[in-house]
Amino acid sequence: MTVRDPALERARKRAKELREFYGHLITYVLVCTLLVIIDLADKSASGTELIGLSWAYWPIFGWGIAVAIHAFKTFAGGGVGGWEERKAEELYEKEKQRDLVDH
Repeated sequence: MTVRDPALERARKRAKELREFYGHLITYVLVCTLLVIIDLADKSASGTELIGLSWAYWPIFGWGIAVAIHAFKTFAGGGVGGWEERKAEELYEKEKQRDLVDH
C-alpha cells in the first residue's frame, strides 16, 4: 500500500508547470531568432519595415502574448485553478480548527 503525500503531489505538479513554461519560453526564443534571421536575410522587403523587419514582428508579437499569459499563469499563482486550490486548503484548515474547538 502506498501512502499518498499531498505535498509531494503538489511539488510534482509545480515542477511540471515550470518545465512546461521554460520549454515554451526556450522554443519561443529559438524560433523567433530564426524568424528574425530569415526576415533580415530576405531582401525583397515591401518598404513597410519596422526596425529592419518586414514581417517577423507579427508572429513574435502574437506568440509573445501567449508566452506572457503562460508566464502569468505559472508565476502568479497558477491562474484561477491555483487560487481555487489555495482557497480550498485555507477553508479546510479553518474547518479542521472549528472541529477541534467543537469537540
